[in-house]
Order: sequence, then C-alpha cells, then structure tokens
Amino acid sequence: MNPQIRNPMEAMYPGTFYFQFKNLWEANDQRETWLCFTVEVMKHHSPVPWKKGVFRNQVDAETHCHAERCFLSWFCNNTLLPNKNYHVTWYSSWSPCPECAGEVIKFLARHSNVNLTIFTARLYYFQDPYYQDGLRSLRKEGVTVEIMDYKDFKYCWENFVYNNESFKPWKGLTTNFRFLKRQLREILQ
Repeated sequence: MNPQIRNPMEAMYPGTFYFQFKNLWEANDQRETWLCFTVEVMKHHSPVPWKKGVFRNQVDAETHCHAERCFLSWFCNNTLLPNKNYHVTWYSSWSPCPECAGEVIKFLARHSNVNLTIFTARLYYFQDPYYQDGLRSLRKEGVTVEIMDYKDFKYCWENFVYNNESFKPWKGLTTNFRFLKRQLREILQ
C-alpha cells in the first residue's frame, strides 16, 4: 500500500525559505528538503503555466517520503495525463539523494511525456561518489540539473513564499553559487 501523500502547500514562510534555501557549501543543520515546483502543459508547442506548489519531506513513521517522491506520487495520482506533454521545474533546497535520483529516472522512463529541470540551492554530499553517480544518472537520462543563482532565489521568493517585502540576498550568495556551480560541473563531466 502506498503511503498517503499530502497535497502540496501553496507557499512557505519567509524564515523557512531563508533557512532552508541558503546556498551554503555545508549545511548540516538543514536536514529537510523543500521542493518548489511549476508544472507547465505544452499547448501548440508553447508552455502554459498549469500548477505550482511546495513539498517538503514527510518524515513521519507512516510515510517517510523525500520531497521528490512526494511530488512524483502526487503528480502521478492527481495530475498526470498520458495525452499531454509536461515541463516540470523543481527548485529544491538540496539536490536529490541517489535513491530519489533513481526514482526520478524510473518515473521519466515510464512517462516520456514529462520533461524535468532541477534547480538546486545546495549539493547533497557532493564529495560522495554514490551521490555524484545519482546526479550523473539524472543528467544521462535528460534531466537538466543546475545550481540556483540570484534570479532563481528571487523567483522562488516571489512565487513560493508568503512575503510582504522584496527578496534580500544573503552574504555569500554569489560566491557560494560560483563554488557550487563549479562542483556540479566537475561532477557532471
């Protein structure tokens, strides 16, 4: 029996966003993955915005489901139609773990009508070969994997955060972006 996956949240609070998405090289105290998503339907060869929302890990004893698996379960059960083409974009606080990368690859193999792009704030255990292999396998299967830059954080702030003010970048955002982008490039080569 599949666990009951909650529907996506509309948005997150500003403090949650700043804590969970800060693009640190190491963030040992941020153990959750938050995943903001957009789903576009292709109509007449053009993407049309369709759904968006936010998932986070469900770590209770019953579900224990990473954010990526929460999205895939929800998408399959509530949204996905075989006769439509979709472009899905994820903005994730962490890159997928190897197990989730494998689940994504299996999902995409079953659903050739879905195209996925992943923007990630941080790389999860980027020095571990097993985690590197997971990222490489995503790339090999046609998934675009990128590091979030200023415009991506600003986009998330404007579209997935309950906010009354403009996005305020943190110290080190650009330096950390460059470092993480270089690390990802080395992993994917």
